[in-house]
Amino acid sequence: MLRFLTLLAATSLAICAVPIIRAESSLDLPKPDALQVAKTAEMKGDLERIHNNFFLAISYYQQALRSDPRNPAVLNKLGIAELKLGDRGPARKHFSQALKYDPRNISSLNNLGAVAYLDKKYKNAVKYLKQALELDESSAPAHLNLAEAWMGMGQIDRAMTEYARALELDADILNESSTGVAARVSTPEQRARVNFLIAKAYAKRGNIDGALEYLKRARDGRFPEMGRVYKDQEFATLWTDPRLEKIVKR
Repeated sequence: MLRFLTLLAATSLAICAVPIIRAESSLDLPKPDALQVAKTAEMKGDLERIHNNFFLAISYYQQALRSDPRNPAVLNKLGIAELKLGDRGPARKHFSQALKYDPRNISSLNNLGAVAYLDKKYKNAVKYLKQALELDESSAPAHLNLAEAWMGMGQIDRAMTEYARALELDADILNESSTGVAARVSTPEQRARVNFLIAKAYAKRGNIDGALEYLKRARDGRFPEMGRVYKDQEFATLWTDPRLEKIVKR
């Protein structure tokens, strides 16, 4: 899995592929020749972004926008490339512009939420991410980012609910897509929380060995709520197994 460490300590950002809903006005549309130039530059930018050449990707996306300045998809991709370089200010600007030209752009709402999270503006992050989910409840990246925002606000139960929903929608949500257009915030504690949820799912299905294995992973990742194993009824099938106490002391 490709990971990019941002300037925010212990926090990284990944990109997920999601569909884009684009709304365009019939006014002031670029001419066909300009559209072709923009499309070619956008494709070159996509290719450079796939290979992590973010500076070149930015250059091509800027070229595309000179021919098609109100293209929300390109503005969003430009913001993604800038965010991968840790340039949150320009990224925020271009995500906002994409949203201006397409108010129903789910990816841009999600990405503004991710930037707000990285800026530790958790309430703003929640606002943007809820708006994204109102438009598309099935957006796994938005659920995952919302989980992180809730964690930032100390709302652990809400966060765990969002983690569970993100996993339900996309079991590979923690894996990065180099072609994606939706930012996904990742923290060192995130995988431990997800491992705990996977353990709970296995226990609920009666897969004792699987549950114990993922509890070990959650413990090794320093999940802070390991004591919930003896409170959450989903783990009841494990309570009489002597291996559990070796992982989590009562």
